[in-house]
Amino acid sequence: MERIYSAAEARANFSRLVTEAGFAGREAIIQRNNRPVAVILGYEEYLALQQQAGERAARMAIYDEIRARNAAAEAEAVEADIREALRAVRREA
Repeated sequence: MERIYSAAEARANFSRLVTEAGFAGREAIIQRNNRPVAVILGYEEYLALQQQAGERAARMAIYDEIRARNAAAEAEAVEADIREALRAVRREA
């Protein structure tokens, strides 16, 4: 579960926040002037987010390729191509 800290509170408790994020999975949102500006999270969570971002980018590249190939195609044909491309990406994963 995430908690919210001012920048001053985070600075004063930095070691504890890092330990809790890394070992207990407790994220900390850091605010400045009551606006969120940063998050402390564990390394494993960071890696999972990076992997998700990479997978999302790969899907978007496929979508862009399909759009370019099918600029004049009917919607049903494009949807069929998208379904096939998704199946291919899932087989690779």
